Amino acid sequence: MNIGDIEKLPDRLPTEVLLSLFRNVLKDFKNKILYKKVFLSILSELTDRQIMTYELLEDRTRNEMDVLMRKLWNTNSYEDVDIILSIVVNLGLKNCFIKIKESISEEDNIDLIILNEIKETIMEVGDHISNPYYDLKRLNSPKNEL
Repeated sequence: MNIGDIEKLPDRLPTEVLLSLFRNVLKDFKNKILYKKVFLSILSELTDRQIMTYELLEDRTRNEMDVLMRKLWNTNSYEDVDIILSIVVNLGLKNCFIKIKESISEEDNIDLIILNEIKETIMEVGDHISNPYYDLKRLNSPKNEL
C-alpha cells in the first residue's frame, strides 16, 4: 500500500472498503512495511474518506487506531501533531485525545506553535470526542428546524 494509490481513490468509498483499507494499513505498519510518515499520510487520506461516510469506524479497528495513535503521539514535531490531531478528532479516538489533553501540562517543553495548535483543537472538540458527528447531528435535530 502506498500513498499515491490511496490519493487516487474516490472521495467516497463504501464503509466495508474503508474498513479493509484501515486494517491493511495498520497491519503494514505493525509489520514495519510502512514508515511512520507514510503511515500517517495514508491514515489521513483514509480518515478524510471515513468522514464522508457519516459513520464511526468499526469499534475494533477504531480501538486499535486509538492505541496506536497514543503510542505515536509526540509534541516534538508540528507535522506529527497536526496530522495526529486530525486523525484523532475525525475518528473520535477518545483515549488518545485524553493523552493529548494531558500533554499540555508539559507546556514548558512544547514549542508555542505546537502548544497553540493542541489547545485550539481541545477547545474546538470540547466534550464530544467520541462522536465526530456531534455538531452535524445537533444541527439536523428537529429543534433546529424552521
